Amino acid sequence: MNEPRNDEAWIARAAALLDESAENLDAATLSRLNQARHAAIAQPQSALRPWAFGAGLAGVAVAVLGVAVGLHRFDAPVPASVPLQAGDIDVVTSDDDTLDLYENLDFYAWLETQPGDSNG
Repeated sequence: MNEPRNDEAWIARAAALLDESAENLDAATLSRLNQARHAAIAQPQSALRPWAFGAGLAGVAVAVLGVAVGLHRFDAPVPASVPLQAGDIDVVTSDDDTLDLYENLDFYAWLETQPGDSNG
């Protein structure tokens, strides 16, 4: 079985080995590392991130959609009362537990012919 190791000691030994190897680099390698560091620093930093263009484009698309929906006029005339068609009865009576309109159609026809109540 593997024995548990002391992580702090292992980390300290790894850090010491890395420091020692960095100190023992030859002059040519140190020169190349220094040139690479200066070249990286000299590159101009772009203010825009790669995703900024896509995010801006998506924002404009959402804004255009919002304006289009906001300007669309929903002023189609809505009738005050629409008479029921024969197919509408099937929709109204689809729940047999709450509505029994088929049994009382005569009553509803009679009720429709009665004058309205002036008290509401």
